[in-house]
Amino acid sequence: MTPITALAAFALMSIAMIGFEIMYTYATQGFGYGFSANRPNVTFSPFAIRVKRALQNQTESAMYIVPLIAAVQLLGLTGNGISLALALIIFGRMAFVALYYTGIPFIRVPAFVCGTVPSIYLAIMVLTAAGAA
Repeated sequence: MTPITALAAFALMSIAMIGFEIMYTYATQGFGYGFSANRPNVTFSPFAIRVKRALQNQTESAMYIVPLIAAVQLLGLTGNGISLALALIIFGRMAFVALYYTGIPFIRVPAFVCGTVPSIYLAIMVLTAAGAA
């Protein structure tokens, strides 16, 4: 996987999650819910809470994943290790989101690790390449 492909995949996944969260909220709270600044306090279902938390986690992970992938691209880093790390990040994040939606406790942790640990590898590669430049 190339860095540009990984960035595009991460963006598409994030857009899909945002869209799903919005549509699910409209479906369960009514269309007007999204247009009112004076929303009543509502109790969200356990699934709605998981959808919101998965989106929050995606947003938080973007803070370290997107800059690392951009740095990989800007530095022109290539190779099988880089490609594998990028693929693991994307597929790990996809699995994490799908598993988070299911609500099965702890099953999403391996997917989270799969989507996060390769970031450490990329950070080391970026720092090594930046130090050598």
